[in-house]
Amino acid sequence: MLNKLLKYDLKYMIRNMGIFYILAIFFAITTRILFQMEQSVMVNIISQISVGCMFAMVANIIINAMMRSWVRFRDSIYKDEAYLTHTLPVTKNAIYDSKFFQALIFFVVSFIVVIISLFITYYTKDNWIALKAYIENITTGLNSSTALIILAFLAVVFVEIFNAIQCGFLGIILGYKQNNNKIAFSVLFGFGAYLISQTIVLASVFVIGLFDSSIMGLFKPDVLLNVDAFKMMVVIAIIIYVIIITLMNLICKKVLNKGVNIE
Repeated sequence: MLNKLLKYDLKYMIRNMGIFYILAIFFAITTRILFQMEQSVMVNIISQISVGCMFAMVANIIINAMMRSWVRFRDSIYKDEAYLTHTLPVTKNAIYDSKFFQALIFFVVSFIVVIISLFITYYTKDNWIALKAYIENITTGLNSSTALIILAFLAVVFVEIFNAIQCGFLGIILGYKQNNNKIAFSVLFGFGAYLISQTIVLASVFVIGLFDSSIMGLFKPDVLLNVDAFKMMVVIAIIIYVIIITLMNLICKKVLNKGVNIE
């Protein structure tokens, strides 16, 4: 049954997100072509419009991946569609898992489409060399490849944003237990959960820094960046985010199983 639930959720997301994926790739390709042409005044104007549209689609992809996940979660559990959802021979854990994996799958796809769009638009050998030089300049002393640093940065951004998506799920579950102003309470609880999760990440790194002076050095001004400490901090941050996401998943299921008030 979980597979069937997930199938319907994925169909919903494809209908709503597919156009943004197509347009992002389309404008990335047109921008790449225009950038390769001789830059007359008109070509330059059109290329800037095209790259602006590409970035607009990239922003829409990230924002809509989050918003649509929350809307789908709310509508299928608390709105009219919920009357059908809760009559299915399936547990609330399975219902939540469906929404969780739907959000995860589409956020992964969205992240990949964003990276591909940026790659198509800007990748050249000269641009890659310039990016490497820039990264080496701001991370003086890091004996790591540019690709590894970029991947580490993207991994941290990914888990942080996905954590925000699940904080939204928890906010909706708690908000719709209220008698009035359910949307307002959902936003309030979700934002509160996000602030708490961010505080836990920072506090955890700080506590580890109490036992590791190289990690603590990252919190102090005018201290040279320690390569190993930087790498360790990235790994620690990712691990903590994964733990938070896992624990919040369990909390969401526990609260959801206590009952649902359908509008």
